[in-house]
Amino acid sequence: MKRVLKKQDRNDFNARIQRLDPAFAATPASVRDTRQPWEMGAASSRKSSSPVMMTGLGFALALAALFSANNPETVQALLVRFGWPLQFVGYAMHGVTALIIGVILFYLANVIRIVKPGVMGRGNAVGLVTGAIAAIAFSQMDERHLQTGLQYAGFDSPADVLTFAQAKTSDFANIDWTSVVAVSSSPK
Repeated sequence: MKRVLKKQDRNDFNARIQRLDPAFAATPASVRDTRQPWEMGAASSRKSSSPVMMTGLGFALALAALFSANNPETVQALLVRFGWPLQFVGYAMHGVTALIIGVILFYLANVIRIVKPGVMGRGNAVGLVTGAIAAIAFSQMDERHLQTGLQYAGFDSPADVLTFAQAKTSDFANIDWTSVVAVSSSPK
C-alpha cells in the first residue's frame, strides 16, 4: 500500500492551531503577529489577583525581619524557650542573619520589578513593597502606641504573639523539636 503525502498549506496549519489551542486561534491575526512570543500570556496576568494578600505578606515578612534584626537576644531566647536544642541556637542565628539578607535582596528585586517596564506581576511587587514600607513605618511608631495595640488585641508583649502563633501551628504539625537530632549519611 502506497502512502500519499499531502502538501500542507496555511489552512491546514490554522485548523491544527484551532484544534490544539482554541483561545490562541480566536485572537485576531494582527494582534498575534505584533506580540512577542513571551507576551502571549501576559495580557491576562497583568492584574494582581490578590494585592491585599501581597501587602499583608510584605508587611509580615518585613516586620519579622526588622524584629529579628533589632532584637537578636530576644529571638535567641524565644528559640530556646520554644525547645530549640542549645547546641543549634548559634546555627539558627546565623540562618536568621542569612534570611534577613535574603529578605533585603528580595525587596530590592521587587523594587526593580516595579520600575522596569514590561514586567509581569508588577501589582504583586507593588503590594509587597507597600507592605514593607508599612512595616518600617509601624516599627518606627512610639512604644506606647504599640503597647496599646497589643493590649487591644489581647496580648501583653510581642513575645506573646509568637507564643500564640506557635501554639496554633503546633495543632497543624505535631513536631517535638526537642527530639530533633542532626544525622549524617557519611560513616564516622
